[in-house]
Amino acid sequence: MLTHPKEFDVVDLDPYGSPAAFLDSAVQCVADGGILMCSATDMAVLAGGNAEVCFSKYGSYPVRGKYRHEMALRILLACMESHAIRHKRYIVPVISVHMDFYIRVFVRIFTSASTVKSSPLKFSHVYQCVGCNSFHLQNVGRINSKDKRNIPLPNFCPTVPQECSECGGKFVMGGPIWSDPIHDRDWATSILSNIRATSGLYEAYAKISAILTSVSEELPNAPLFVSLHSICATLKCTNPTMVMFHSAIRNAGYQISGSHADPLALKTDAPMSVIWDIMRCWVKLHPVKSQPENLPGSRILSQEPQLQASFSQATGGLVARKSPRFLPNPEKHWGPKMKAGRPLKILPIDKL
Repeated sequence: MLTHPKEFDVVDLDPYGSPAAFLDSAVQCVADGGILMCSATDMAVLAGGNAEVCFSKYGSYPVRGKYRHEMALRILLACMESHAIRHKRYIVPVISVHMDFYIRVFVRIFTSASTVKSSPLKFSHVYQCVGCNSFHLQNVGRINSKDKRNIPLPNFCPTVPQECSECGGKFVMGGPIWSDPIHDRDWATSILSNIRATSGLYEAYAKISAILTSVSEELPNAPLFVSLHSICATLKCTNPTMVMFHSAIRNAGYQISGSHADPLALKTDAPMSVIWDIMRCWVKLHPVKSQPENLPGSRILSQEPQLQASFSQATGGLVARKSPRFLPNPEKHWGPKMKAGRPLKILPIDKL
């Protein structure tokens, strides 16, 4: 690929395991405005099982949160961008999905020395509490509002304190990750319309439609997500319905959506403090049993909510639709198989 710079309109990287070794040459050989497609099957690395290996391959530390599969996508995109900017190029994600047991991204590659200078604004560090799993993002770069040139500057000190304001737990830091949108929603909506109009042509229509439907509904500017089940497990309370929680977020003046990466995911632009206040109000309506004071849930519930949550049906809230977002696995024990190689020779017992 290095011998054909900016020559190919489409390049597809689909290796066994990690594509990291091929990214530098791949971002150079794609024509300006061309598409680079990339798959990664080393999910044990990208999802936080081997954080030190992930840092050595992708230059980013993963955090083992409920959002780990989306974080894997954002780590891969950040790695692709970091390779591209070395050659005065940058990426624009078209669609980025986690499905089955791997991730796959489609990005367009452009060349612009001036645009590359804004890359620090697309990266963020992730701070996650070890107690209640609250997370916060902080951009690597910032823009000085007094400078008309809009040149990115190093960001200030971490926006999180030493201890979590909700439960008093410590924070672990992950990243940097890609914190810009990971999909082109207009493109996804357009492709979804075309596919529905010609559904008979695609054998895998149900799966394609499910993924594109979820992608087209995701909030573009809400990196990562929270899990309602995880939040309720921390508080040891009963779960509100998805419709009620969506309504509470919307009634508080924020946006919320699902995620293609997890059927239980909640993507929202509401800060974690608002989410916990909503749950404090929920627990007041549905009390829980007394718990030891040193547990994260007890410390969270010991604080009074700063807002009064409303769980009444919100306009534009979660609506049941006929289009499925998630499909069952096609067969039992579905997952990655052993890497191809020479078949094992089984010797007769008398020759052992």
